[in-house]
Amino acid sequence: MNVTIISTSHRKNSQSKRISNILASNIKEIDPYISLYNLDLGEVKLPLWSNEKKLGKGIWGKTWENISKKFKKSDGFIFVVPEYGGMAAPNAKNLFLLCGDKELTHKPALIVSISSGNGGAYPIADLRSFSYKNTHIMWIPENIIIRNVEEYEPGSHGEIIPEWLDNRIKYTLKLLLAYSSNMKPLRDLVNTKEFGNGM
Repeated sequence: MNVTIISTSHRKNSQSKRISNILASNIKEIDPYISLYNLDLGEVKLPLWSNEKKLGKGIWGKTWENISKKFKKSDGFIFVVPEYGGMAAPNAKNLFLLCGDKELTHKPALIVSISSGNGGAYPIADLRSFSYKNTHIMWIPENIIIRNVEEYEPGSHGEIIPEWLDNRIKYTLKLLLAYSSNMKPLRDLVNTKEFGNGM
């Protein structure tokens, strides 16, 4: 099974990237045979969507084609999304515009929202409301919010991180993997030729 983890922060060496690596380690503990693709949008600078993408030149050539192929092979996705100004990171929203070739169609995905303070709920509402129409991504009912993210270390929480957070993360990742495995047969029923976009 193939799972993609996407750090959607604009920054290099971001907290989103750090949390992505922690999630990857957790998944390997659950099932060492899972193939992981870790995409850091702080390192891979994808431009805003434009009509030039159709030409397949520059970054829309080999760079995007490789990302798109790995997305298409993926059975499930994890989006690690920082809260910027009470919204999902712009990189996250731009990525949904770029995925116009059914890369995410009818595949389960988990939102992991992070905040340097006590926020983190708004990116989840943002993505659940406005990312699925044409991509047909299927957000699982569970999500994770890591507040005061700079203080979070697995197994070493201090006073402001809930003790139960590690167990919640592991539980949610196991659910995502179950969705990813069991939804494969569903995709054989999908008619993207006639009904490629949402209503």
